Amino acid sequence: MRKYSISAICLFMVLQLVACSSKTTIVDGFSAPESVISDGTYFYVSNVGEKLKPMDKDGDGYISRLSAEGDVLERKYISGLNAPKGTTVLNGILYVNDIDHLQGYSLADGKQVVDLDFSAEGTSFLNGIAVIDDKLLISAMDTGDLFVVDVSSSPTVTKLECTTDLFGPNGLSYDAKTGAIYLCSFGKDHKPNGIVGKGRIDGNKFYFKKISSRNGLYDGMVYHDGNVIFSDWVDFKKEGVLIRQDVETGELSTLDLGEKIGGPADFYLDKEGKRLWIPMMLENKVMIARY
Repeated sequence: MRKYSISAICLFMVLQLVACSSKTTIVDGFSAPESVISDGTYFYVSNVGEKLKPMDKDGDGYISRLSAEGDVLERKYISGLNAPKGTTVLNGILYVNDIDHLQGYSLADGKQVVDLDFSAEGTSFLNGIAVIDDKLLISAMDTGDLFVVDVSSSPTVTKLECTTDLFGPNGLSYDAKTGAIYLCSFGKDHKPNGIVGKGRIDGNKFYFKKISSRNGLYDGMVYHDGNVIFSDWVDFKKEGVLIRQDVETGELSTLDLGEKIGGPADFYLDKEGKRLWIPMMLENKVMIARY
């Protein structure tokens, strides 16, 4: 039998403990990253830009492309945007909310194939976006509106009549099994009075009810396996957290990410890899955390 010294065994055990306790990877080099999405192969990060001015048409926004391991393959995979925020992928197209436009880019070659102008709706802060079957649901944080976008060959935009004040709607997530739409909001009047709830679309109306008594500065939202996960900025410092709520019981818990985050924005849950990709918007980083 091979013999090992006590010190070597102890060192091995320490190294194993460190490896097991390392839950997160931090990727640096972004410019106010706001949203992460994946097409199943690559991961895409929207960057508001060098200057954190989410409503300015300054042309310094861009999309980064990363590998599944978190390596930055192209920092500016798509450039020339203004302040890109919420993203999603549908039928090989990367959709991006950019102030008052919905942009679409073919993932086959990166070329723009969609440009829908929402300026007539009075918004300059399109934000959250979710796929509902073959359509898109989009939130406008400044006006409090929701829009359904049919992105077929002749795109159409329908503004929903909301039956209640949504307090600056932001993150959106859709449960295809039940048809429920989960929503969290950033709040109004620069106060942490954002809400969490679920709703449904009936005709051109959106029926919504709160499912949590907790308020905050909520940004990203994901429904998964009977729970909603939502990010809370808490304030505009490095105090942000991710909260998980059991939809049936209402039980709340704070996810252990190893550290608090400056501006946890529109995160992505990689269900196969069991990882959360979280934009650290105020820190110009993205955290990849085991879930």
